[in-house]
Amino acid sequence: MRIFQAGPLAIALSVFTGAASASGFQNHTYDYIVVGGGPSGIISAEKFAQAGKKVLLLERGVGPTVATGNNETLTWDHSLTPIDLPGLSANIGALDVWNQYMCTDTAGNAACVLGGGVTVNYMVFVHPPARDFDDKWPKGWKWKDVESAADRLYKRNPGTTLPSADGKRYDQGLYDVLSKFLSGLGWKSVDMIAEPNEKHQIYSYPSWNVQNQTRAGPVRTYLPAAAKLDNFHLALRTKVIRLVRSGSQVTGVEVQTASGRSQIITVAPHGRVVLAAGALSTPRLLWNSGIGGKAQIETAKKSGVAVPPKAQWIDLPVGVGLKDHPIFAITFNTNTSFGLVDYEGVLNGTDSRDISLYRKHSGVLTQGKHRLIFFTSEEIDGHTQYYQGSCAPTDEGVVTMTTYLTHGLTSSGVLGLDASGNTVIEKSPYLQTAADRKAARTFIQKMVKDITAPSTGFELETHTNVSTILKAQTPGTHYVSSAKMGTDDGRKNGTSVVDTNTKVYGVDNLFIVDASIHPDLPTGNIQTAVMVVAEAAAAKILSN
Repeated sequence: MRIFQAGPLAIALSVFTGAASASGFQNHTYDYIVVGGGPSGIISAEKFAQAGKKVLLLERGVGPTVATGNNETLTWDHSLTPIDLPGLSANIGALDVWNQYMCTDTAGNAACVLGGGVTVNYMVFVHPPARDFDDKWPKGWKWKDVESAADRLYKRNPGTTLPSADGKRYDQGLYDVLSKFLSGLGWKSVDMIAEPNEKHQIYSYPSWNVQNQTRAGPVRTYLPAAAKLDNFHLALRTKVIRLVRSGSQVTGVEVQTASGRSQIITVAPHGRVVLAAGALSTPRLLWNSGIGGKAQIETAKKSGVAVPPKAQWIDLPVGVGLKDHPIFAITFNTNTSFGLVDYEGVLNGTDSRDISLYRKHSGVLTQGKHRLIFFTSEEIDGHTQYYQGSCAPTDEGVVTMTTYLTHGLTSSGVLGLDASGNTVIEKSPYLQTAADRKAARTFIQKMVKDITAPSTGFELETHTNVSTILKAQTPGTHYVSSAKMGTDDGRKNGTSVVDTNTKVYGVDNLFIVDASIHPDLPTGNIQTAVMVVAEAAAAKILSN
């Protein structure tokens, strides 16, 4: 493996120092150029490399771990960055690296760092139920078709509900209170990993994306296998601007390195380019490359991008159909005793008790933010709407239920491009339909009624009634469907940008593997579904 980056890397690998310069790519062509080093990019690139292809993985951000060149480590353990520590995920937005890792040119939150959103999320790892694929995914992508891909993922990156090496769970005050509350409502306890299809009136210990007491994900579970291969190459701090096209062929990609220099990287004859930049950035790459709606391509051209001649533009519904989970936070005081991890003490090394336990691979720092996850569903005007709740302590005795409308949503929006080349939301994807508005109100009304029943002793805080909770809706930042997969070719008045082999309609050697191609929202956080789809997509690309 070669890693190209501006500056030395503290890893025991073959390294190019300062190779995010033009010289790093001179005289190289690649069988596969994968654009975007998030979960889908790393997984697919590793699969291509294992198949013997010469692969270049391009990531615009930096590495988040010591093994990928990061030296912003914990004061008490220089082998770990704050991102690595599960116990700090609850405070992740306050970490010094947060702004460094977040994209500044996307319509919503997206991570521009190796590992993508899996590097900066709360690590809730929801194994998708079969219905997530069986409902709206096209033929060839039903659960029976992707189950083997899921099995491959779970073998390497399974998630866990019990990460502490001593087999104990820590800081369980919130779980004890809420499990008693939900059980009293007739809900049942399940293991959300062992029983992924159970999603009605159930609760579980959280499934976290944790392995060996550190944040897991493809940076740790796929990238090391690729790193052993001489035919795999990773370029950090290398931003792709556009695809270089000759009619229906992509011949290379134009990149901008950390120094600000531009260069064309060439695809080998019969080679392929695979987009994995995420649902908020892959559309920009398509528009910049003359693929999408006329207005957006013209905007890309005005921003200074060298789009192809107009005769080569391909009219596809890129950005149309954007979906996301709307979030509603329900905060209440349980009038019981439980508190928060001492995040500052963990960072500065003064929380000696928890740090001492962690050094034994145990304790609360092996766990993520949440203490209980629940799922339920409601029949809304003839169709089933699903909900997720992720419950975490936010003060002494105070719970915040971060509740999502998930699978079954009927709203969608439109992603666009502005004159500066930033992606923007032109039409909101949230609560656009009467069915979704009814689903949100029905769920919140029931939860508020149950939470505020006199027998509970709970008291709402912050937003103290149904209307204010609904008005305070925030994005889930689980964006999908901005370059949708389907059999109805978008060039022929259809809704789809890629076919069921994930190939972009009208282009012979361009594929997409990230969340933008997902035609529907899953029942829960999307990181697991993104990885399952990438496993399946890579196999389809290699076989076609």
